[in-house]
Amino acid sequence: MAPTTQSHSRYSASQITTAVTTTVGMTLTLLMMGLLIVMGYLGSQWEKQLRQEARVQVFFQRELDPDVLESARESLRTDPSIENVTFLDAETASRTLEKELGESFVDFLGYIPLADVMDIQMKPAWSTTAELTLAVDRMKEIPGVVDVVWQKALLQQIESTLDRLFWPFLGLALVFLLAAIALINNTIRLTIYARRFIIKTMQLVGAHPQSIRSPFIRQGLIYGVLSGSLAFATINALLFAVQWQSDSISVFFTPLTLLILWGALLLLGATLGGISTAVAVNRFLRKRLDTLH
Repeated sequence: MAPTTQSHSRYSASQITTAVTTTVGMTLTLLMMGLLIVMGYLGSQWEKQLRQEARVQVFFQRELDPDVLESARESLRTDPSIENVTFLDAETASRTLEKELGESFVDFLGYIPLADVMDIQMKPAWSTTAELTLAVDRMKEIPGVVDVVWQKALLQQIESTLDRLFWPFLGLALVFLLAAIALINNTIRLTIYARRFIIKTMQLVGAHPQSIRSPFIRQGLIYGVLSGSLAFATINALLFAVQWQSDSISVFFTPLTLLILWGALLLLGATLGGISTAVAVNRFLRKRLDTLH
């Protein structure tokens, strides 16, 4: 009885060690992929913020008829490319400027030299040089609008920087993805290799290939889901540590965003774990018994 118990204990310890090793390996790989997803997401959000910094200012004619001015303001407010508008009338701007200068230039000039202005924040989809040029041309056609000023040079600089960074980042992402797939595949294959004789024994006694694959694929899916959850927990802890130092990225990671990230890691882990397991099991099913050693 003692040898049987000892053998069973060794087998259980071996299985536990294999499960832990596989889970840790897949977790580290999914963690790398998750961090890459987070970097890409942060990059896209920062791009939107940078583009929205390219504001548009619409200047109206001085002493414009109130009805024409209101019609022009309504046309701008309902424009599909505009996210938000702030209207500053000439009188308010003049009073503010007089306070800053400490003297009344209106009394000296006899009229208000400033014009009514509308400060516009564009939607991210329209904050490109090409789209914004079309939107500005459309704004200039509105009756009562005398000039439209926008930061074309700033926007072109942002786009130039993004174009320089896009392809290197995409190449790095592809390299990391291929490395992650290779690492998970090798980890699963080594796990299946340790049980290759069990697979061949089941095949020799007449078990259907699907019946042999099913428990291994199920195990691969479990490893993938568990690893995806552990990778997400690690990323969440890293984000919490970063937010503890600065709140600059906390606005980007809402509960829904984190839930999507968790789902993506679970899907990646389960898919790669299941496919790698199926490929590894099929490989040993096709081998002859004398080639397994």
